[in-house]
Amino acid sequence: MNQNGLSFTLRFIIGVAALGIALAVMNQAAGFIVPLLLAWIIVLSASPLFYWLRDKKAPGWLAFVVTFVAILSVGGFLIVVLIIAIDQLFELIPTYEEELQGIKDGVDNILIGLGVGQEDASSTSQLFDPGQVLSLYAALLAAAVESLSSIALIIIAIIFMLIEAFNMPSKIATELELGNDYVRRLSEFSTNIRRYVSITTWVGLLTGVLDTVFFIIMGVPLPLLWGILAFLLSYIPVIGFWLAAVPPTILAYLESGPLAALVVFVGIILINGMADEVLKPKFMGEGLDLAPIMVIFSVTIWSAVLGPLGAILGVPVTMIIKELILEADTQNAWIARLMGKGDPEPPPVAAEEETAR
Repeated sequence: MNQNGLSFTLRFIIGVAALGIALAVMNQAAGFIVPLLLAWIIVLSASPLFYWLRDKKAPGWLAFVVTFVAILSVGGFLIVVLIIAIDQLFELIPTYEEELQGIKDGVDNILIGLGVGQEDASSTSQLFDPGQVLSLYAALLAAAVESLSSIALIIIAIIFMLIEAFNMPSKIATELELGNDYVRRLSEFSTNIRRYVSITTWVGLLTGVLDTVFFIIMGVPLPLLWGILAFLLSYIPVIGFWLAAVPPTILAYLESGPLAALVVFVGIILINGMADEVLKPKFMGEGLDLAPIMVIFSVTIWSAVLGPLGAILGVPVTMIIKELILEADTQNAWIARLMGKGDPEPPPVAAEEETAR
């Protein structure tokens, strides 16, 4: 029992119940929450341009207009290209019907040769059907674009967030002078997440451009679509570039055979792996303190709660919960530590105790 008379078990059950209710409410309000979170991510990505213009003594209105126009231009371009490319992908998949059926028959024959029954083999091969995989990616991309239907809300949120960017630094400075510890934590978190989002955006953009050029050289259909997909999935650490590698590899196989597919797959790993393992650490240091399993958990949970865009928004949302809620509560800080990557070396006290033994 603690001072308020509630045991740990009872507090845990209440906490889980409250979390379930919160997730259910967020799921119902996803149409409102996702645009606001997306606007926040967009403003964080564009904020270096805004503050760079302010540092160069540009008038406030000019910094606002240039940043806002840049956001609209890039966002509009991505949405238009995605809509066109997704339609082309849906039209393209049926043209490979013969090749796709051949792959399915080949998997069936392998399974039957291993002693699996005809019906079970057919059901199992459906799981490895490249056509189903491509259709799934196309459907998810279409759903993600459709979730942007609240475009007016996103634009309004971006406008007000950019306006607030004028005054926020002075507000935070005032609270820091007053010794507000939570605002200090919020300021540090905002700086870290802004740096993470900005670096991820620029590295992801470079990755997407290189991937697109590589796909054009290799003759992969819809190269711009897969380059944009690589850019969007760069916001998902650990597993993002693996997810981005699947569709172009399948199309390379259908278009030019297994050797081309192998070259495309290796090329994606080299380009995207270089970005994740070399460029990001170089500019970002350790990055976000989030264990790989928590990244997968974040993508899964927030996709279920917020829809397809939850996969991209999931990591920042999880970091908000970890650093601004759990770490700020001394009783629950241990949960935040379990969610992190962990110390590469044991704490000094633990190391000294181990030596003493």
